[in-house]
Amino acid sequence: MPAETPRSPAAPAGRRPAAAAGVTNPAVAARIRQLAAEAEHRRAIAEFRARRAADQQARVSALLLEAIAALAELLSKQASPAALTRTAGVISR
Repeated sequence: MPAETPRSPAAPAGRRPAAAAGVTNPAVAARIRQLAAEAEHRRAIAEFRARRAADQQARVSALLLEAIAALAELLSKQASPAALTRTAGVISR
């Protein structure tokens, strides 16, 4: 009497077992390639956007540092007494 091959408990009765590795329907293989290409494209877009955001942040930071330096230079300069008198006269009017 030949020994029966035990059925896998994960495979429900009446269903065919999956095809052997490497043997795939051409339409399924094409769809797999399409999905992989779409995923790669999405990754490339995300990488581009992240790089662009980092570049923009670096530019904004550089401009902010320039503005801070310019303001610090203006505030650190000693105003002459004549300039203070003129400014006080303009403010008090």
